[in-house]
Amino acid sequence: LKLLQEGRYLPPHQLQRGATSLSFCLSMAQSRKLRPARWLRCILLSSAVLRRAHCREGPPDFRCDQQPEGAYDPITIRNAAGTLEATFLRYGGTLTHLLFTGGTEVQGPIDVALGWEDPRQYCRAPQHQYFGASVGRVANRIANGTFVLGGATYTLPRNENGYDTLHGGWSGFDRQVFDVVTRSASSVTFQHVSRDGEEGFPGTLTVQITHSISDDNEWQLHYHATTDRDTVVSLTSHPYFNLNGNINNMLTVLEHEIRIPTGDRFIEVDSHLIATGAIGSVSEATHLDFTSPKTLGRDIDRGTATPQGGYDNAWVIGDARPTLRQGALPPVLEAYTPLTGIGMRVRTDQPSLQIYSGNFLNGTDPKTRMPRKRSQSFGLEPQYYQWRGALVVEAQQYPDAVNHANFPSVVLRRGEVYSQRTSYQLFGQSPRDRGSKAASLGMQLLGPWPSSVVQSWAVLFLVVVACALDRGRRLSTLLGGWASRLAGWGLSHARGPEPRLK
Repeated sequence: LKLLQEGRYLPPHQLQRGATSLSFCLSMAQSRKLRPARWLRCILLSSAVLRRAHCREGPPDFRCDQQPEGAYDPITIRNAAGTLEATFLRYGGTLTHLLFTGGTEVQGPIDVALGWEDPRQYCRAPQHQYFGASVGRVANRIANGTFVLGGATYTLPRNENGYDTLHGGWSGFDRQVFDVVTRSASSVTFQHVSRDGEEGFPGTLTVQITHSISDDNEWQLHYHATTDRDTVVSLTSHPYFNLNGNINNMLTVLEHEIRIPTGDRFIEVDSHLIATGAIGSVSEATHLDFTSPKTLGRDIDRGTATPQGGYDNAWVIGDARPTLRQGALPPVLEAYTPLTGIGMRVRTDQPSLQIYSGNFLNGTDPKTRMPRKRSQSFGLEPQYYQWRGALVVEAQQYPDAVNHANFPSVVLRRGEVYSQRTSYQLFGQSPRDRGSKAASLGMQLLGPWPSSVVQSWAVLFLVVVACALDRGRRLSTLLGGWASRLAGWGLSHARGPEPRLK
């Protein structure tokens, strides 16, 4: 009874066993048919059944072989030029492939999204990584699996080690089969009706997610939701990106250059990665400072997501701006790898970005390793996704906002409309061009300097840097931080539009 009062989630058959046993003990005690010692032993054993029911809490049977017809059939959309192509499943509204043709250092399309080769594995796989899934009703973690709305307390399944509700529970949107509402060559709209009480959430929520591929190589997502009763909503997508596409059997994404220009704050979390309600500054946690470009691997070992480091953090990128048109939104994150010459810009009207660095991908343990898709495998030997082999970028509301009054509200009232826009734009740029832009800006900055000798040596140095950026990734990693800081100083003193510099 104490466990139930604490809101613990118990599978029905275990709960029934424990409750029946406990009831029997109590009835025997009342009738005095058991001596005190036996009565006490009976009570303890019955309580142990209830406790084991909690400890053995696990995922339900997802009935992967009994899903509706077409749940695992691929749905592919592309732009008119065919330079960006995305494939989805109705199961989980899942992105399975994102092929981009335009990398300056490679020929042909590169699949920049991780996933399974066999679409049924998105349901069957014991290592559920949310590959490309649609996430809801509430993305990220809800502390203790509970929240209060309208004076009522709602209890949700604690599907992450018993501490919290992660990404909507055991059967969140990632486990639902979406209907296709509309479809064209370049867009598809999925719909899911989440019934009142699904995973413990109140109200029947009708959600539509429209995926579009634009002619300028932008994967655009538009979320739309309504409810018949007050509820909580925070939706996102969970794509795993690798802009190097594992070419030459590259195992990680640590060489990716990342910039979050407005990400000067972050959501503080506890040891279980649950938001504490406090907002921190990256100036006091410099491993989280990506306001200037740096490689993902430079400070990753200083991360606190796991004992081995890594990132699984939410950056505050500004107030929610739901009234702005998507085209007017500036990039909130830019990523780039010189291995393929592929970059990505992320735009959103959400107030935070959750970034995860593939901390639990494991390519060495035969029990948990996940084979790469054919589109990301090279050679005849089996290949597997490796530790830190992906970058997940989730645009969303603040994590655990349902339990922190100082966070932007995620309550959706009856009669209101939930709307969200997020996009991922891919582009190609050679490392030489990136270096040339650094040198060009450097010469602009050095113009006012009085000493022609110092100016000449400084310009020569920047030219050497520009050449090195094209030839050595390790050298570019060392010099990239210096160049970006110099650029930041120059931009603060320059007039006119901001040049794009890495």
